[in-house]
Amino acid sequence: MRVLVLGAVMIDEAMTVATFPNPGATVIAGAPQRDLGGKGANQAIVLKRAAVDVRLVAPVGEDADAEWVAEALTSEGIEVADLVPLGRSTDRSLIFVGPGGENAIASIIGAAEAVDERLARESVDLLGPGDLLVMQGNLTLDATRAALDAARAQGAATLLNPSPIRAEMAALFPLVDCLIVNEGEARLLSGKDTPLEAAIELREDGPGTVVVTLGRLGALALGDDGPVEIAGEPVKAVDSTGAGDTFAAVFAAARYDRGLSLGDSLAAATRAAAITVSRKGTRAAFPTRDELAAILPGR
Repeated sequence: MRVLVLGAVMIDEAMTVATFPNPGATVIAGAPQRDLGGKGANQAIVLKRAAVDVRLVAPVGEDADAEWVAEALTSEGIEVADLVPLGRSTDRSLIFVGPGGENAIASIIGAAEAVDERLARESVDLLGPGDLLVMQGNLTLDATRAALDAARAQGAATLLNPSPIRAEMAALFPLVDCLIVNEGEARLLSGKDTPLEAAIELREDGPGTVVVTLGRLGALALGDDGPVEIAGEPVKAVDSTGAGDTFAAVFAAARYDRGLSLGDSLAAATRAAAITVSRKGTRAAFPTRDELAAILPGR
């Protein structure tokens, strides 16, 4: 099975803060820590570490940051020929990490939003039956729809993790086989108060499987055989940055590449995400290849 991740790659600048700033206020932050980020790159890296045959298509600028991104991806064993240089700056995120590990993120996504429908469709040309397209919320609605539609037409499965969230993304759900959202996103998209109610409502819009992550409480999934819920792993949260991407990637590896049950896939993804929240940083916090090999069975 081949997995194509079509999404964003960014430069992350993470800073610790004692409290998040209110409007009009200034807070003191720690020294910024630079790392590779962007939901597309994050999920591709974790999939690669999980020994999945993964390809990343992502836009970058025509600048020194793009060269740094390429070097970082190469160090992870990811082919950089599919990075798409555009005449603008490489995207970046400013990440503020609070004392309890929670974060607040501001992202510049000019390069991601410049991906057009033609490029989106062409990116999935190599996918076929048994393959998987993984997407997030950084690209435009039109580009995301074009890629999902093309993948479906070629017989590939589609997984969407629509973050950053936009309410209009619900229009894409008929093209989605697996939807992964957090509790707040599920509530916004469904208008329902509880995770199960939200999953039921969202599944009626098209996805065969809906997964709702619940932070330290674990995760819930709804598929053909009804709901499955997994408790969270007991862990001290240090930094939640990248935990959602770890979860989505490991769930994809478990469910689609390894063929695990829905419950076992939830459990594997929850264990991997717990490792990420226990460490500082983004890429530096992802589970290692050895840690993922201990979580996921071989083929």
